[in-house]
Amino acid sequence: MRHFVQDLAADQGARVKLRILATTDLHMNILPYDYHADRTVGGWGLSRTAQLIEAARDEAANVILLDNGDCLFGSALGEVHSAVADHQLHPMIRALNHLNYDAMNLGNHDFDQGRSALIQAIQGAGFPVLTANAVLPEEAHQARIAPFTLLQRKVKDALGDIHDLTIGVIGFLPPNSLHQARIATTDILEAARRYVPQMRAQGADVVIALAHSGLGAEAHIPDMENVLFPLSEVEGIDALIGGHTHQVFPAVGEDADSSLNGVPTVMPGFWGSHLGIIDLAIERCNGRWDVRQGSAGLRPVSDETPDDVLAKSSFEALFSDLHNRTREAMQARVGEAEGPLNNYLTLVGGDSATRLVQRAMLDHAQLCQEALGLPDLPILAASAAFKSGGFGGPDYYTALPSGALTQRSLADLYMFPNSFALVKATGAFLRNWLERSCSIFNQVLPGQKAVQLKDDGVPGYIYESVLGLTYEIDLTQSSRFTPSGALRFAEAGRIRSLQYNGRPVKEDDQFLLATTDYRVLGGGNYPIPDPSDILPVAPMDIRDLLTDYVANHGLIAIDAAPIWQFQPVPEASVWFRSSPKGQEAASEYPWLRLDVLDPCDTRGFTCYELAL
Repeated sequence: MRHFVQDLAADQGARVKLRILATTDLHMNILPYDYHADRTVGGWGLSRTAQLIEAARDEAANVILLDNGDCLFGSALGEVHSAVADHQLHPMIRALNHLNYDAMNLGNHDFDQGRSALIQAIQGAGFPVLTANAVLPEEAHQARIAPFTLLQRKVKDALGDIHDLTIGVIGFLPPNSLHQARIATTDILEAARRYVPQMRAQGADVVIALAHSGLGAEAHIPDMENVLFPLSEVEGIDALIGGHTHQVFPAVGEDADSSLNGVPTVMPGFWGSHLGIIDLAIERCNGRWDVRQGSAGLRPVSDETPDDVLAKSSFEALFSDLHNRTREAMQARVGEAEGPLNNYLTLVGGDSATRLVQRAMLDHAQLCQEALGLPDLPILAASAAFKSGGFGGPDYYTALPSGALTQRSLADLYMFPNSFALVKATGAFLRNWLERSCSIFNQVLPGQKAVQLKDDGVPGYIYESVLGLTYEIDLTQSSRFTPSGALRFAEAGRIRSLQYNGRPVKEDDQFLLATTDYRVLGGGNYPIPDPSDILPVAPMDIRDLLTDYVANHGLIAIDAAPIWQFQPVPEASVWFRSSPKGQEAASEYPWLRLDVLDPCDTRGFTCYELAL
């Protein structure tokens, strides 16, 4: 464990303060605009974060600015740029250059469009691009992607004297996450233990780790996806910046510990929702610089909606043309919905929006089954509601009215450029899959009223349902997995009455499961199928097959009858947060017995109670 020396007066020599600013998971959200809803928004957008960056820079003499990955792709703005790019400077690189970023880490989603697209995207970057645990081809090295960088900076001490300081920055991304780009990875801790000593040997006075990874468990296991806790124990790391899970650390506005094992740590949310700030006190002693103290915190972007879509910032001239082209492209009509589609009540089984995605995946799986001459096995489709409130706020849900389905609608239904995958799955594998899914829910015993369904820090998008099966979830039982996906009780089970076409599913029954490349590689700590069970289908983005499905069918009618329900628990109930608009949608799911506990909490959510 790292301990900072608290009594600076006892030491002699020059003393400087270094401020580290960080963003993560921007996903091409440069402007404060929701292209799915076609409206300005508050609470996110890099042009809004830029205002926090400017203010934080003005407060300190020595500042560096870093990005922690997943910034290049993932929004409608990025898709429109990709369609017409033709070797133009990537808009996010233009934005980071404009804000004078000092270095950028790569995240897994920065590889979503393949190696060539990534290498093309980072051309023109005025800063180092990093990843230490991706095994990159020679073309990537030629593009100057490196494991780490040593930033040579002139820093000013409290007396105004100038000193040389070498700041080492290293980057990591989640292992086993680059299958689509055909790039191997290594374990994050293995890479850290390899490179951090090299950085020190080459003169790094301070080492900052950009880890595109979440908090995770304290104990390390090989190829761990969320690894901040064990990474903080690696000798030689002075500051740690996390991401990937779209969560925040430390909690904003609370007197919480802002370090992991003594290492100042931040996780700055997503889409520019927060600016991470780490302040280090560094002293020159016996010919070397030593970090003596460190503190960390977050500053949230204001939730107020800006009067001007571009927040009247210098971003206006840079991106107004792309912004207007994106709005126009999103209006293209694809099909028509017979009724409304929404996912306000996805956590309790009411979700017509995700049902459409699953229908499209199932339809594409049937085409693959025929084209490949696969066995005539039952086909299932698994998916989750990516927009499910949480840190995204009470408006962060998918809600489409009946009528025209446009490109904007379909992008709202499925946000990420995940690729279709098809897997041979047994009944035992599917049961384990569903046990992982329902592990986000808290245990509820008979007679307990208004138990919170899931903890606030657990992302709702982890929960997946499987179209083609029906089942119940018994919340009185302990969960087999922790909410983060670690195995807790191997013999525990909540899934009851698991059936296909009204018949119980046996452990050795065979199915074809339509899912995504992200899931088959263990994304979200879901069970990983045997490689021999992953079928060789042509690469296709889920959003593309969704577009094809809607275009081919024209008029879309969704049967929102429940796939699953909670098993009754005598005299018990749960409560959960959702949008206030969920009250209107509740009539579409008449089997749900809902009451409103709080019409508007401090974050703008409505709190609903469900009788079990």
